[in-house]
This record gives sequence, structure tokens and C-alpha cells, in this order.
Amino acid sequence: MQRAPLPFLIVALTGAATVLLCCGKPKEPEGPVRLAFQTIPEKLAAEFSGDNAFKHVKAIVDLGPRPPASEGYEKTLQYLEKEFAANGWATARQKFTRSTPKGPMDFTNLLARHKTGEADWTKSTPVMISGHLDSKRMDAFQFVGANDGGSSTGVILELARVLASDPASAAKVEFVLFDGEEAILHTISPTDGLYGSKYYAREMTKRHNWPAFGIVLDLVGDDDHDFYYNPETPAKFATAVEAAAKDSGLNKLRRPQGAILDDHVPLQEAGLPCLHIIGDFMNMPYWHQQGDTMEIIDANALKKTGRTTLRFLSSVAP
Repeated sequence: MQRAPLPFLIVALTGAATVLLCCGKPKEPEGPVRLAFQTIPEKLAAEFSGDNAFKHVKAIVDLGPRPPASEGYEKTLQYLEKEFAANGWATARQKFTRSTPKGPMDFTNLLARHKTGEADWTKSTPVMISGHLDSKRMDAFQFVGANDGGSSTGVILELARVLASDPASAAKVEFVLFDGEEAILHTISPTDGLYGSKYYAREMTKRHNWPAFGIVLDLVGDDDHDFYYNPETPAKFATAVEAAAKDSGLNKLRRPQGAILDDHVPLQEAGLPCLHIIGDFMNMPYWHQQGDTMEIIDANALKKTGRTTLRFLSSVAP
């Protein structure tokens, strides 16, 4: 792709996560108190099972396509609510309606907090960990999004199990599964895509306090491709995630040349510093194609991602 002369112009114009030429730094919130974050025990990382995460991805894929407001999406929400509850997490559906290129559409984010943590949803936890749940709506074929949405969801469910074994650590986390990350049309634009993270970011600014930071995961199930973290992340986050990835065997994690447009961007623009980890979707031949199925999901990639996330939480400076 060639660079274009306009600022913030999109380099790759197809769907879920789009490469940008530049990206602004997160602004500081005005007024609300940002919660302090204290690290979690490093030993938790070794408890993360790639096989468990893989089973969750498969269960989600077996439910079929899950675009917003679909039967498959509702079935997936019910599966997630059951799995979270089994490990002591309370869930809340964050429902909203937005205009789309195909008319008004209903969306549902799913939020989860451990029973030992903050029960008041008008207040935050020290950290939020998120990914998108929806799969892109395709008219020509059924798209199940095993990697694109399914992989990060499987990792999050396994993170919930591991963190639940240490209630003090679990109490620090809010999980968020975003709806509507995918554009309704072909390309993410200022008016299409990232619906769930935009809505969550806006609602977050109304809370009495804010998380210290957020983590966003996407397309993390393929061990044959590189992984990236967002280059505009704070320097201490970059240092911590590079060390965490090395210790977890995620040796393909690197800083991209340009920023990436994904669910972390609305959060950052609202004032929440974020770490974003994503697979190299531009070189995945199955991205938004029929081939994004369980055949390309690797339990080892899921394990490396989950353990990197937990080691990051055990080492990042408060």
C-alpha cells in the first residue's frame, strides 16, 4: 500500500483492524480519579492453559456466525455468562442502539467482574481486559471468525478461570467483550465499526473513577504469524510486554511501523492508556474469508498470549 498525504488516512481498508499512518496519544481525563494498579502474582501465568482456551474457542465457533443482533450472538452471550458464573464472575449486558449504514441496529457488550471485586458498575476496577465478541457479517458465506474474535474470547475466559484462583487479583479486573467491532460494510470508517468500544468508552467517562489502564486482545490464535503491540502504548507498557512475551515464548511479538485501528483506539481517545496485542492480520490469507476456522487456531498461540497478559500484569509498573 502507498502512503497518502492526508493525516490519519487509512492504509489498509478492510474491516476489523485497520493500519493507520499515525495515532494520537491518549489524553488525560479531566476530573475522575484514576485507580491505582498493584501487580498480580507472577506464578499465575503458569496456570494458564492453552488447551482450555482452545476448547472455549471451539465451543464458540460451533455456535455458528455471531454478527450483532443474531441468534448466534445471543447463544454466545449465554455461553459466556454460564462460563463466567462457573468461576465466580458476575456479568452485565450493556445494551445500546446505534445508526449503521444499514439502519438502526441493536448491540450488546458483555461485562464481567469477580464477586470479590467492585460490585457498583458506576465505579471501575483498576484494569479492564477486553476483546471483541462479534464476527463479521458476510452475505456470500458463513463467517465464524475463529481467530477474528473467537481467539481473544477464548483467552479471556481462561484468564477469568486463572484469576479466580486468586481472588485479590480477580478483584482488580473487569472483562469486556465488545459487540460491533466489525464494520457493517466492508471498511471501518468514522461512522461504521468499533460500535461497542466507542459506547463503552463514552459510558466509562461517566463513572466515579477510571481504570489505571486497559488491555485489548484480537486475532491471537495463529502461531504462524507475527504479533504486534500498539506503538503508541506508554513506554513502561512496551518494556513490560516485551519482557512478558519473551518469558512466555511469544517471540514474534514486535512493534509495528504504523499504528493499528482497533477497539483500543476509542478507549485511548477517551483518556484510557492501553496495551493492544493483535496478530498480523494483513498477512493472514483467511482474514475475513471462509478459512478463519478452527483449523488455523493453535492452542500454543493462545497459551502464549494468555501467559504474556498475566506476566504483563505481574510486572507493569504501577
